[in-house]
Amino acid sequence: MLETRKVFIDTEYFVKAGLHFDNPALKSFRKYCESSDLSHISTSVVDKEVQSKIQLSVKEALSSLKNFKRKARILSELDDDQIKALFAEIPEKDIYKKSNDVFHEFKLGCKTELVDASRVNAEDILSLYFDKKPPFGEGKKKAEFPDALSLFSLKSILEINEKIYVISGDGDLKSFCDTDPQLILLESLDKLLDLYSQHTNKLTDQVKQYFKNNEDQIKEKVKEYLEDCDVYNSSTWEDAEVDDDTLSVINLGDVVPSVIFISDEESQITFDIDVEFEVTVTGPDYNNGIYDREDGRIYTFDTTSQTKTISTTYTVEIWLNYEFIDATLENVEEDALHISGVSGGIEVEVEENENEF
Repeated sequence: MLETRKVFIDTEYFVKAGLHFDNPALKSFRKYCESSDLSHISTSVVDKEVQSKIQLSVKEALSSLKNFKRKARILSELDDDQIKALFAEIPEKDIYKKSNDVFHEFKLGCKTELVDASRVNAEDILSLYFDKKPPFGEGKKKAEFPDALSLFSLKSILEINEKIYVISGDGDLKSFCDTDPQLILLESLDKLLDLYSQHTNKLTDQVKQYFKNNEDQIKEKVKEYLEDCDVYNSSTWEDAEVDDDTLSVINLGDVVPSVIFISDEESQITFDIDVEFEVTVTGPDYNNGIYDREDGRIYTFDTTSQTKTISTTYTVEIWLNYEFIDATLENVEEDALHISGVSGGIEVEVEENENEF
């Protein structure tokens, strides 16, 4: 049951989303805020933290780009427009501004109400700190002061018995919210949107039932999607590559869908799924190579392989198209299955002496 339409999104969630303000959940949330079905409440603390994270992320990206240009300098002289574009000068101030503008547009679209800390009683926070209570805990983590300011800022605008959802995977925030009935913590925005869908649309249960009835078919599509991705080895084992650039999925966890958008014709569903896959990597056999002191390197004469089983979790997004006839889903079609974080390939780390790691 939806307990309130007020929603606070912690910095931790934005960072976990890669500071991508157009990801599926944030886009759906923005739509609901634009129509005033949900209300986004944020704090000056989160606003400054997110802007700082954006600046740091851009700085790291530009540093990586400069490093690439330095190492790939030989390519800059090639007469190829696409390659030359990689070496074009980028005005850093423009990049910082454009990156912050994306966050600003998100807040405008969500009609975000920004709350400052002017009404927060500092003594309340200091008491929690010295009493080692959440969000500070036993370590009295001073880094948690911004979180405490945010939470007390939120409480300062709530009426008696009024509630707000707090979207965060931060354990310290959870501990604090567990002690305060006005703050309802959810680990992800997907869960909040799923709650909203269940509250407002009778189709939600049928969409979830469709996933339950067709779980094996959906998992097979996830398996095919992952096994079709490029895979590369990023370990310290030099020149070692994944055999045939492929992996083999050997186990998939349960599908627990969250409906983050729904209408009479279509719905958008996300779910996290545990994946266990196997990869085989082949590379130079350095263990049996010969070290040349004069050249300062190991010469190898054969190759060796290592097979590794890897466990991870992926977020899957699926659109359903259907007709709603006589209170029943008909002619259901699965469309646009997408798995986050694998568009550039799947990165693994398999070492030559894997059993020693």
